[in-house]
Amino acid sequence: MATKKEEVTTVIEYDPWKDMVDIVLPRSPKGEQNFQFVAVNDRRFQVPRNGKPVSVPRPVYEVLIHAQENADYAADRKGELAQGID
Repeated sequence: MATKKEEVTTVIEYDPWKDMVDIVLPRSPKGEQNFQFVAVNDRRFQVPRNGKPVSVPRPVYEVLIHAQENADYAADRKGELAQGID
C-alpha cells in the first residue's frame, strides 16, 4: 500500500517596519534643523542628525541611503558641468 507524503511549508512573515537598522547622519550645520524628516507610506519620522547611530525601520533607512546617493551624484554631476565635462 502506497502512502502519500504531505509537504509542509512554513511561511515566515517579514515586516520591514519591525526590521530596525542603524544609521548615522552627519551633524547638521549651525542654523539648520538638527533632524531629517522622512515620510514613507504615510508614516512620518524625524531622524536626528547628531553624528550618532540611530535605529530606524528598514524602509526609512533605504530612503535615507537613496537620498544620500542622489545628493552625492548631483554634487559630482555639478562639478563635471562646471568643468565643462559632458
